[in-house]
Amino acid sequence: MIFGKKAVIGEGIIMIYRLLLISFIAFIILGVSSIFYSHYIDVRDVEAQIMAREVVDCISPKGTVDLDSFPEEFEKNLLIFCGFEDFEVYRFYVRAKILRGDSGEAVETLTYGDSGVQWVKSIFEKNIKAVEKLRKYEPGIFRESYPTFVNDSGDKFEGVIGLEVLVNNEF
Repeated sequence: MIFGKKAVIGEGIIMIYRLLLISFIAFIILGVSSIFYSHYIDVRDVEAQIMAREVVDCISPKGTVDLDSFPEEFEKNLLIFCGFEDFEVYRFYVRAKILRGDSGEAVETLTYGDSGVQWVKSIFEKNIKAVEKLRKYEPGIFRESYPTFVNDSGDKFEGVIGLEVLVNNEF
C-alpha cells in the first residue's frame, strides 16, 4: 500500500490515541487485580531466631561465656559489641540473661534495643480479638534457653543463657 504524506500523518495520530487507550485499560486491569493479589509475608519470627543464633554465637563462643572479656558498656550494647551496626538492628530488642545452672540466679543481664516492644507484644498476647486486624504489626518473638559454661573471674560453672529476641515491624 502506498500512502500519501497526509495519510501517514493521520494514521500516526490515530495510533497515538490507540496506544493511550490500550495503556489506560492495562493500568486499570493491573490496578484492580493488585487489590486481590496482594499478599503479606511475615518473617519477623524467623528474623528473631536468626538473631538469637548470632547473639549466642557471639557471647558464648565455643560454648563458654567469659564474663571477664566483656567491656563495661557491653551490658547495654550487646548487639554493637557483637559487630552489628546501628542501622541493622534498630528494630530488635535482645535480652540475654546469664543464669547459674544449679540455682537459676542471674549472674549477668545483657540487653540491646527498646524494651517498650515488650508491652506491645503483651497487648497482642492478652487481647487477641481486639487486635485481630492489626495482626500484621505484631512483633516477632523468640525465647529460648541455651546451656553453656560460664567463666566468672576464674570461677567456672555450668550456666544457662536465657535469650529473648523481639523484632518490631518495619517503619
